[in-house]
Amino acid sequence: MLRAMSESTHTIQAPVSGKARIRSIDTLRGVALLGILVINILAFAQPFGSMFDPRVDGATEGANFALFAGAEIFVEGGMRAIFSMLFGAGLLIFMNKPGADAGEVRGLYYRRTGLLVLFGLFNAYALLWVGDILYIYGMTGLLLFLFRNLSPNKLLFWAIGVLLFTTLIHVGLHYSLRQLGEIVAEAQALGPGAELTELQRESVQAWDTMLAEQGLSEAGQAEEVETRHSGYVDNFVFSASLTIYMQTIGLLVFGLWDTLGMMLLGMALMKWRVFDASRSIRFYLLLMLLGFGVGLPLNAWETMTFVESGYQLHWQSINRPTYDLGRLSLALGYIGLVMVVCRSGVLTRLQAALANVGRMALTNYLMQTIICNLVFLGIGFGQFASWDRSGMYLFVLGVWLFQIVFSHIWLRHYRFGPFEWLWRSLTYRRRQPMLEAGS
Repeated sequence: MLRAMSESTHTIQAPVSGKARIRSIDTLRGVALLGILVINILAFAQPFGSMFDPRVDGATEGANFALFAGAEIFVEGGMRAIFSMLFGAGLLIFMNKPGADAGEVRGLYYRRTGLLVLFGLFNAYALLWVGDILYIYGMTGLLLFLFRNLSPNKLLFWAIGVLLFTTLIHVGLHYSLRQLGEIVAEAQALGPGAELTELQRESVQAWDTMLAEQGLSEAGQAEEVETRHSGYVDNFVFSASLTIYMQTIGLLVFGLWDTLGMMLLGMALMKWRVFDASRSIRFYLLLMLLGFGVGLPLNAWETMTFVESGYQLHWQSINRPTYDLGRLSLALGYIGLVMVVCRSGVLTRLQAALANVGRMALTNYLMQTIICNLVFLGIGFGQFASWDRSGMYLFVLGVWLFQIVFSHIWLRHYRFGPFEWLWRSLTYRRRQPMLEAGS
């Protein structure tokens, strides 16, 4: 088994200690955790449709447009891909417990993954976060166990197969939406009251339904803003209806396959020892240059095409034929960059700060939900739909700084973040020691 993995675990009775963790993985996880908020802040602070179309929050010119384009090119999909890959790597770390009974480890893994599903339900329903990924990770993780013993080459084969399948979904969405949009445009050009063919009527109805589901209809956006300024019950009803869709149809059509492909790739990279910063600097530099060399120009082209199309639905992020290639390449570029920094031994304080955030990824992820909803929803300060992207991203910087400082202070005294401690205690069915030695 991998030496780096075997060094990072203890016995079956206890989770991984802070000293036995792989620092580079925690650092990379910290980068992804903070980076994810760059995209998620849109759904926290603005109508959900702003995640797909900058016209929803007026980010079509000036600094706000630059921030929209920057997020599309440098962040969109990439951080989520890294997060998913590291989940796959984490399975291998968890499974490689020296001297442990395979059946017992299997039971622990399924209990741990089932608990993640519950955390996801808690985040989505109780904490009102419609963009939760914990539920999807937990559900996908139940399948991931079946691939644990495959060689890295076979894992790569499966990952490519699954990602090609998701690419077919993106291609199908792109061309079907383009065709649907053309039919709707023809119908609208006839003017109000014109007699439409059956195909045109069905197409217009399907188009309106789709806009409503993605939060892109003006009436739906107005209703969302009003609801988000209301109390907990109204917000719960609104969030629950969208969450149910995303955790059923959204999961089966897109979320499951998207996540599974990246997790399988993460397992392959872990077995190839990419994540433990043990490969050569030359290897990581090549990975960084190749990833950014493909991902950034491709993402820039996609964004430019989206803008020049007049923000047509078929050019929105997940409807782009090249979406997976762009975000995967971007993710590999960031992985290479972080590993170059870790391998070189530079910026050690920054590495430590990001690693602390990564060690408390579950706590920090849930904390982002709590902080953002308290600031933007009517249950707190009610700032929903009040800030432009400049204000939102200044707020994101503030959340980053807070989480870096909070994680540093917390881990000076405790072994785990509070939700990590709860997760581990429930997984092992025993209260885990919380205080660090000497605290």
